[in-house]
Amino acid sequence: MNLIRLLLALIVTMTILPLSAMSLRYAADMTFDYNEINDEIALYQLREILLIAYDMEVGSNQLFFNYQNDDFRLSLVNRKLILQPGTQIFLNDIDSLYFYEKNDSIHLCYQRQDKSHDTILCSSDRFYIDRFSACDVSDDELDRSEE
Repeated sequence: MNLIRLLLALIVTMTILPLSAMSLRYAADMTFDYNEINDEIALYQLREILLIAYDMEVGSNQLFFNYQNDDFRLSLVNRKLILQPGTQIFLNDIDSLYFYEKNDSIHLCYQRQDKSHDTILCSSDRFYIDRFSACDVSDDELDRSEE
């Protein structure tokens, strides 16, 4: 009985071995563009920043906004999409890019190696918490009688 199981396992293995070798050969010939995967990860991180950004101004090749009470600029520098001040690189090896507004959202269109990519970065209709504040807190002083 053990000999039959061993022979059966050997036959199954010998049958599957050419198929697995052929599939590995096809998989080895596939080319992967890791830039697209890296771009999606970087654009996701950029969208998190732009989610809480204020006062966005769209230029043709620059995006200006206020983030954490500082003015920032997103632009193409040396074929890289860079957030300044400082240097936070989001996209590499970009041939050209431009920002535009369409349907209440800000889009980024960039080109790399004759391939064009168009993606939505954020909504241009921003939500401001200050609009919903009912009290004036600029000159508020502590009232000792309320203690």
